[in-house]
Amino acid sequence: MSDQNANQLKLKSPIDFVAYLDSLSKISESSIVTVDREKMSSLVASTDNTLILCAEYKVPSSFYSTLNIPDVKKLTRVLDTISDEEIDLIINSNNIAYKGNGVKFKYHLFDDGFLTKPGLNIEKINAFQYDMSFKVDKNILNQVFKGSVFASETNKLYFYTEEKREGEGFRLMAELTDRARHNTDNFTLCIGQVKEELAPIPINFDNVRLLNNISGEFTVSINKEYGVVVFDQEAGDIKLKYIVSSLTQ
Repeated sequence: MSDQNANQLKLKSPIDFVAYLDSLSKISESSIVTVDREKMSSLVASTDNTLILCAEYKVPSSFYSTLNIPDVKKLTRVLDTISDEEIDLIINSNNIAYKGNGVKFKYHLFDDGFLTKPGLNIEKINAFQYDMSFKVDKNILNQVFKGSVFASETNKLYFYTEEKREGEGFRLMAELTDRARHNTDNFTLCIGQVKEELAPIPINFDNVRLLNNISGEFTVSINKEYGVVVFDQEAGDIKLKYIVSSLTQ
């Protein structure tokens, strides 16, 4: 018996959809995904709410729907079994179904109201005036990750500037340490140059590990007044905005 509320969602790239869902799954086991005429969007938070991800996947649809996904990783695993370049998902009132090219599945959803979104006004975040912005590519992140093996006693990452040079601006530094503790091993890396001076602003390094590096480069923006560090990334039809709350020294 068919679902009278069924809608068809055409995805031109199941690989992109899996990348979008994978970004969500790194932050939260479950997610509310909103489908509108232009895109899919979701807002998820880490367990301690120090990291929030606003994720968008540009895909047109002829309907509006809310998908309450109980286990995002489980859904990505079954989508990985599909080899077609384009797929049509059937969005029913309580499940997502697929049938094609020898693969068939039905993934059941939670009812509306079972899951809740993080209490964050994303429009307010977008309207922030940021004190500075800079690029961080995958090579820099890989160096920081390697340094974390040495500075294993801390999970704090500090961004700050030092040594203003004539005509060159300030050296932008990333340091793994804990300035609230004595005798802590540290690892410091110069990650670029900026025009503005920045006092040390620490964030939880575990949150940096959760960033899904889908394009190879992040734009990092810092708002000192609210203690917010934002990591923006865009790859094709996917836009990711990670909002990280700073820590105390």
